[in-house]
Amino acid sequence: MQFSLMFFSGDATSAGRYDFLLDCAKFADDAGFTAVWLPERHFHPFGGAFPNPAVVGAAVATRTTRVRIRAGSVILPLHDPVRVAEEWSVVDNLSRGRVDLSFGQGWNPYDFVLAPQHFAERLPVMYEGIDTVGALWDGKRISRRNGLGDEVDIEIYPKPVAARQPWWLTCSGGADRFTEAGDLGLNVLTALLFQDVEAVAGNIRAYRDARNGNSHGPGAAGHVTLMLHTFVAGSADEARRLVREPLRGYLETSIDLWRRNSTELDDLSPDDRRLAAEFAFERYFRHNTLCGSVEDCSAVVTGLENAGVDEVACLIDFGVGDADVLASLELLKTLSDRHA
Repeated sequence: MQFSLMFFSGDATSAGRYDFLLDCAKFADDAGFTAVWLPERHFHPFGGAFPNPAVVGAAVATRTTRVRIRAGSVILPLHDPVRVAEEWSVVDNLSRGRVDLSFGQGWNPYDFVLAPQHFAERLPVMYEGIDTVGALWDGKRISRRNGLGDEVDIEIYPKPVAARQPWWLTCSGGADRFTEAGDLGLNVLTALLFQDVEAVAGNIRAYRDARNGNSHGPGAAGHVTLMLHTFVAGSADEARRLVREPLRGYLETSIDLWRRNSTELDDLSPDDRRLAAEFAFERYFRHNTLCGSVEDCSAVVTGLENAGVDEVACLIDFGVGDADVLASLELLKTLSDRHA
């Protein structure tokens, strides 16, 4: 089992948010963790500190030497894929070839003020964009229309340092998306937001069946990364005490984001939203997090290994105090060593 750090802060206003990110990235680099995952979110405190993962990826590149720098995810229908290839090639150069990308189709209509024409067809637009980014990364030229209306061939600069490795597809929970990732030979980035571990195991089987059926060659099993809210403490009671209020508030902020697109959630009063967040916390903390002692978390990781997960992307910036998180990373390293 590989261990990485993931960031998706619910606090887009903290002046020290990026200092914390860089401190944690440096720890991951020194501790032998696999990667640092950086998200994309727009126009809302929930994740809004990361409107462009390439920008923070560039900062991480200058503070680390070996850890992989991964976009989790680039919402490709929001952007010109040529620009995505250019930006991440710069990060690849800054990091000496340590960039990996996961691509998502997006779901929030508010994000699509950046590209409203793509919302209805965002899935095929994403797949077309993946092909374009891949072609440019591989050094190929593509045809585009210039300002005079002429068709011209372009290529990107700077050239990426490293040859393209299999990229990731972000799969929220539907088996169809896992199968598509397998058909295309992509890795998978997923979470326990809309599925439990048993469902994840079934989706991973479908994913690997699809990969095997398409003869993707060496490494045909692919790579599945699962995001989990993570806080390893000296005991389960200590973890619950330190996590309860931050995670409950984090979930309440996420409910505020989701209510933009849900009549039922939008009709909830503030008190009702707090009660919903409290209920979500109890269920989520018990079944969908990596929070507890080393022993508690080790049992969870073993279950994920049995389900076919290859990597845990530990989401650590959900509101617990920075000093407490940094201290808990030492115990996360202990957990990582146990399952290496």
